[in-house]
Amino acid sequence: MRSIVLIADDFGLSPAVDAGILELVENGRLSGFGCLTQLPRWFDAARTLDQMPIETNGVQVGLHLNLSQGFGGAWHRPLPLLISGAYAGLLPHDRIRESLRIQWDRFTQALGRAPDYVDGHQHVHQLPVVRECLLEILAQEAVQPWVRITSPIISPKPKIKGWMIAHLGAETLRQLALRQGLETNRTFAGVYGFDQTQIGYAQLMAEWLRASPGDTVIMCHPGHFANASTDDPIAPARANELGFLRSAEFGDLLYAHDCRIAMSAF
Repeated sequence: MRSIVLIADDFGLSPAVDAGILELVENGRLSGFGCLTQLPRWFDAARTLDQMPIETNGVQVGLHLNLSQGFGGAWHRPLPLLISGAYAGLLPHDRIRESLRIQWDRFTQALGRAPDYVDGHQHVHQLPVVRECLLEILAQEAVQPWVRITSPIISPKPKIKGWMIAHLGAETLRQLALRQGLETNRTFAGVYGFDQTQIGYAQLMAEWLRASPGDTVIMCHPGHFANASTDDPIAPARANELGFLRSAEFGDLLYAHDCRIAMSAF
């Protein structure tokens, strides 16, 4: 039986997203979830975890680093400008490091420990300058969370989006992380255009499970429905993902593909 590491992004974004993620945790349908720590509500969101048996059942709690959205008025740049600035050598190293440090400190202040893993909102942690700043912080803290890598990527839809996610710094970060003694996932799945119905998402999940070797990280973005807005434009997709991931159909799909959801990663 193959173990699948199913990781939810964006805990802390809103009560609707948090409730959906924690519902899946309670039902054993997630390996872990990544936390956005910049929002003003982060410390309130973190307190809800005190009521969950997360530590005892092996669910991983990660840090989901953001630089591309202005949560809580934080320093940010739109993703295209981050990408172009990173490869042109124009990103401000000190500002990037300060932002990552603040996010790290807010995680540890709220939860009293280091994250189990680290990744990035829109995968920004893999970009030049950003990845160096991240690894500097991990070295300073003398901790070794595993690092999510988006390559090689399994069955991306659409393929252009998948190509960009897989090639913008992923393998370089892997090599740098391994050199620092950090674990990384071997393969990655879950990329699509957030444009599927619940049935369409189920079909994509079947494709990912069929093609994934053991310990593949599959990213997801579940949440209860809240009105789509500029702050959460993928709200309808979140509800579709949650509806499928909590369903008996998902359990049947895991069984059909001889997969189980890992309750610990790496």
